[in-house]
Formats: sequence, structure tokens, C-alpha cells
Amino acid sequence: MKSAFWLPLALSLLGLPACIHGLNMYSKDGEKLKGRYRFARGDTGLIQVTGSGGEILNGKFVRVGRTTFVESFEKTFGRGSIVTYGPDLSAYGHGFGAIVASSSTITDSARAESFGAASGRSAVKVTGPLFYWTASLRGDRGTAMECFLIGSSHTGSGFGRCKSHGGKEYSVEF
Repeated sequence: MKSAFWLPLALSLLGLPACIHGLNMYSKDGEKLKGRYRFARGDTGLIQVTGSGGEILNGKFVRVGRTTFVESFEKTFGRGSIVTYGPDLSAYGHGFGAIVASSSTITDSARAESFGAASGRSAVKVTGPLFYWTASLRGDRGTAMECFLIGSSHTGSGFGRCKSHGGKEYSVEF
């Protein structure tokens, strides 16, 4: 009888790492792309975006420290394109470790421009202990894109920015 209870629970927990989450990308000219991502092993994950004309872009995101992230972000999008506040907690264990932490956990925050006019915001902000990812996407028709994503360990939501090798920029919300 006890095994009948634990088996479904164990099987459901095995499926948690494979949960797929959605994301939206917005360009300055109003184009909207849809995508999805899921976590993988070792602070990495997989990301897939349906680009213009139905092109499928795939890539892997990896976790990086805040200093590396901000320097790369500003090198790609310009100085002052992102603002971060608070201590750099990204180097202290897994980003989701703060989910079970107390409410007195020191948090940091980040803010950047958003191109998603539908959201009614010109800027997006995320707080929590934050996790920082970079990703390189490659399309099945040759399109390449570099992405920078920031997420909150408290809410799981976040924002980012991508730039195609052709120079087109997208803001990302997830």
C-alpha cells in the first residue's frame, strides 16, 4: 500500500526538470517572436525560438556571474543599457536556492529597456537573488543570435535582450 503512494509521487518529481516555460521576444519595429526554454543539467538549459518566416532557432544557455554578464551585455548593447543594484549573489550556489530562504535574504535587482509595447512598459525590472544566463541561438536557415537573460529566483520570471548577427535587437520577457 505504501509503495502505491510513493511511486506516483516519485514519477511526478522526475518530470519537474523537464518543465517547459514560455518566453516572448519583441523588436523595436513591432515584431513579436515566441519561444520556450527548459532547464538542463549543471546550471544550463535549452532554448528554442520561432523566428521570422517560421525559422526555428535553437541554443543552450549557460549560467555566468553578474560581472561577466553586465560587461558582455554593455559591450553588445551599449554602456548604460542595463542597470543592476545590490550585491552580486549569482556566485553563491544555484539561483533557485533562495526559493526556500527566509524573507530577510539580501536581494539584488536589474532594470533594462523593453520593446514590448503590448505590455505597456518601456522598461522591465526584476528582483530577487538573480541568475544570469547567456545563450547563442542558431537557426535552421542560418540565422544566429546572442542572448542575455536575467531571472529572479523568487518568481522565476525575468527579462533579457537578444541581438541577431544582422544587428536586429529584441527584448525578452519570461
